[in-house]
Amino acid sequence: MTMSDLLRTAEKEILRKEILGLCYKAAPTGCSMDVLAAAFAHSGAGDKEEIARQVDYLEAKKLVAVQQVGNKRLGISRKIVKLTAEGTDYMEGNADQLAGIGE
Repeated sequence: MTMSDLLRTAEKEILRKEILGLCYKAAPTGCSMDVLAAAFAHSGAGDKEEIARQVDYLEAKKLVAVQQVGNKRLGISRKIVKLTAEGTDYMEGNADQLAGIGE
């Protein structure tokens, strides 16, 4: 593995941890994908596609759940990312360290 590969892996792990942190702060409501994208736009941590990939990863690890909410009449549709019980345990230090999630 090259140094650039290690840096990319570390960036992904940090982004995942930051997504979990934002969702933890926004609990129980959660964060929309737009809010996550806006939060990371200023830091350059990831574009919308990268954030979506990392949310998918966290969902596969059962740390977050993604819910589609909206109002057809108003034409509103949003994906909301919420911590699961496992994600809350992890964020509160009540779970073992997980591979793929930054410190």
